[in-house]
Amino acid sequence: MAVIFQTYSVAEAHLKVHVTKNSGLADLFVYSVSSVGRATGDSIWYMTESRARATSRIYLSALAEAALVVFFVDAPAKAGWRKARKLSRAL
Repeated sequence: MAVIFQTYSVAEAHLKVHVTKNSGLADLFVYSVSSVGRATGDSIWYMTESRARATSRIYLSALAEAALVVFFVDAPAKAGWRKARKLSRAL
């Protein structure tokens, strides 16, 4: 389950993420949901404002610094890994 907290401190982030508008650059297609119960796997994200509730803390970075490049999609069926999974742990 991907419960994501966006941090503004690179030091407290688990992962540097770049959000792209070019789907061809993306490692992961992400669908954002409005309920924590609907978040599943690495690609269906619930964005939380609670640092303590998050399963991952991300820092939005430039493309050159990012460990993961994501593209937001408009349907859950489109979400998923587009390139080989780059992460050592689940989001």
